[in-house]
Amino acid sequence: MDGVRNRSWFWSERSTRGAVPGLVLLLALGSACGARAEAGRIASGFVLDEARNRLGRPAGAFACPDPAAPLVDMARFRSRYDPRDPTQSRVDPERERAEAARGSRLASFGNTIAHLSDRAVTARPRDPEIARCVLRHLAHWAEAGALLGSATDNDELGRHQAVMTQAWQLATYAAVLLKVGPEGLDPGALARTRNWIGQLARSVVAEYAADNQWSRHGANHLYWAGLAVGYAGAALQDPGLRDFALRALRRGLADIDETGALPAEIARGSRAAIYQNFATLPLVALVRFGDANGVALSTAEERALDRLLAFDAALARDPAALEARTGVRQAPARDRSSLAWIDVVLPRLRGRDPARAADLEDLAARFAARPAWHAFLGGNAGLVYNPADQRPER
Repeated sequence: MDGVRNRSWFWSERSTRGAVPGLVLLLALGSACGARAEAGRIASGFVLDEARNRLGRPAGAFACPDPAAPLVDMARFRSRYDPRDPTQSRVDPERERAEAARGSRLASFGNTIAHLSDRAVTARPRDPEIARCVLRHLAHWAEAGALLGSATDNDELGRHQAVMTQAWQLATYAAVLLKVGPEGLDPGALARTRNWIGQLARSVVAEYAADNQWSRHGANHLYWAGLAVGYAGAALQDPGLRDFALRALRRGLADIDETGALPAEIARGSRAAIYQNFATLPLVALVRFGDANGVALSTAEERALDRLLAFDAALARDPAALEARTGVRQAPARDRSSLAWIDVVLPRLRGRDPARAADLEDLAARFAARPAWHAFLGGNAGLVYNPADQRPER
C-alpha cells in the first residue's frame, strides 16, 4: 500500500509543484495538523442547533414512508457523455437511457432521506420518530450492502463512474446521518449503517490513493470525493477520513487560476458554467469543514478563494466573459442548485469581507436562490450552513 501511495497525488512531490504554501505545509506536516484536530470531535461544519433554534417548529403528524429497494449492483457503468467529445459536455442519448433507471432509483432514495432529514432538523422539540425513520431507510440499504456490489466489473472509466456514484451518494447519506444525530436511535441499526458508510468511504479513498488519471486530474470529482469522505469522517469520528477531506480541499484551492476559474471545469464546453458552480459547491463546503475543525487557510488560499467567489459571482450576473473565453454559449447555471454555494459560504464572509457578502446576498435575491437545496449536501444547504438568512417554512 505504501508503494501505491507514494505514486499518488497525496504524497508525491509532483502534487506540490506550483501549489500554494498551505498545500505544501499540509502534505509535509499532516501528522502534526491531525494531532491538533484530534483533541476535539470532528465537526461537519453544519450549525444544527442554530438551525433548530431559529427555524424550529412542532413537527406535527408524521408517518414514515417505506424505504426504497436497495440498489446493490454497480457493474456496467457508463458515463452519459459522448466519449468522442473532448469537452465531455455532449450527452449521448443512448448512454443516458442506459443509466436512467439506476440514476432515478438513487435520486429517489437520496431525495427522500434528504427531505426527511430537513424535517428532522426543523422539528422543535426534536422528534425522535423522524430520526428513526431516516435510520430505517439508511439501515435497510446498509444491510443489503447497497452500492458495493460488482464495482470492479467495469472497465477503467466505468469503475471510476461507479466509485464517483458511491461518493456522491455517500455525501448524501453521511450528511443526513449527521443531521438526525445518534440520540434515541437503535444501536444495532446505527452500527450497521456506520459500518456501511465506512465501506463506501474507503472505496472512495482507494480510488484516489492509487496513481490513475483521476487522482492526477483531480477537478470536481476529487472535491466531491473529499466532501463525501469528510462528512463520513464526522459521522464516524475517523481522523483518517477527515484528513483525506482536508487534502482534497488544499488541492482544490491550489487548482484555482489567477482569474478565479477552475481550469478543468471551464474546459467543459457549453456546460462550463454549470461545472464551475458544481465544483465550487464542495470546495466552499470543505472550507466550512476546515473552519469547523480548526484548520486555517493560508493567505494564498484565502486569496484563491476570494478569486473563485468573484469569478462565480460575475459569471452568475453575466456569462459573456466565460462565453468569450470558451467560444461557446453557456447552458443556464443560475438555479438554486447551481448557486447553492452562496448560502454555504456567506456566514464565513460576513466578518471577513462584508462587501463580498453583500454582493452574494444580492445574487441570492436576484436569482431566487433560496432555499439552496442540493441532495449531495443532504438537502437544504441554507438550513444547515446559513439558517440566519432562511425563512421558516409555513
